[in-house]
Parts: sequence; C-alpha cells; structure tokens
Amino acid sequence: MQIIAVYIALVVAGEFGAYLLGRAVEHWSPSASLPVFLACFFLVFWVAWLIAVRLTAPKHA
Repeated sequence: MQIIAVYIALVVAGEFGAYLLGRAVEHWSPSASLPVFLACFFLVFWVAWLIAVRLTAPKHA
C-alpha cells in the first residue's frame, strides 16, 4: 500500500512540474507548448513508477 501512496505523491508533484514547464514554453512558442506538456505528462507516469518502486523496495540485510 505504501508504494501507491509514494507513486501518487510523485505523480502529483511531477504533473505540476509538467504544467509549469508547458506554461513556460507557451511564452516562447504557443504551438510547441502542447507537445512539450504531453511528452512530460506521460513521462511523469513512467518515471514516478520507477522511483516509487526503488524507494519502497524491501531492504536486504
């Protein structure tokens, strides 16, 4: 159950970052902001899962 909580926290933080990056790109190129945001949006799910698995992995003695 801990892995889900960690994953959700990482996804929420990552999606906020993706939103901010998309908004920043919009100032320079409005047409590029959507592809940048979408790429980051989907990348966050994958990276957050990898990090959540690593953070919650059982520690071996």
